[in-house]
Amino acid sequence: MSSVHRLPTFEQRHSIEEFIQIRRDMLRYARSFPPGAERNQRRQIALSLRALFKNKEWLNAHTWEGAKRLTDRPSPSPVK
Repeated sequence: MSSVHRLPTFEQRHSIEEFIQIRRDMLRYARSFPPGAERNQRRQIALSLRALFKNKEWLNAHTWEGAKRLTDRPSPSPVK
């Protein structure tokens, strides 16, 4: 019987600054295209990132800063 070797799973996180830079780069890249579908697609990606930046739950799940906030929280007190 062969055993299955599983790779450890991990969640890739980025800093908020990295996501902001990705958004900036996407907008700059979009501006390099003439008006049309390809340009609109890149602009839509940048707009989607902007919307995600306003979502605290998403930020907590995908950024180092959010992960730190989640681990720094005091544990809830037991109910008596």
